Amino acid sequence: MKILKSGVPEFEAKMFQEILLEEGIFSELVDSHFAYTDSIYFGSGGLVDIIVPDEVFDEAVQIFEDLKKTGKEEMDE
Repeated sequence: MKILKSGVPEFEAKMFQEILLEEGIFSELVDSHFAYTDSIYFGSGGLVDIIVPDEVFDEAVQIFEDLKKTGKEEMDE
């Protein structure tokens, strides 16, 4: 497993996880390793890492790059 995104707020990570799942990519959310940011202190507002299997890492990165590009294009309109 590889870390796709690190230190992401849990609510945001769940949205990313759903996007990946729609593309057929399974991901997991794990507590981030930043001090005092895990769910014990922040509940569901804590920071997490999004991890994906090694074999789909490049595909997952491309999905997020495409989302960034699409978002910027929509903002310019």
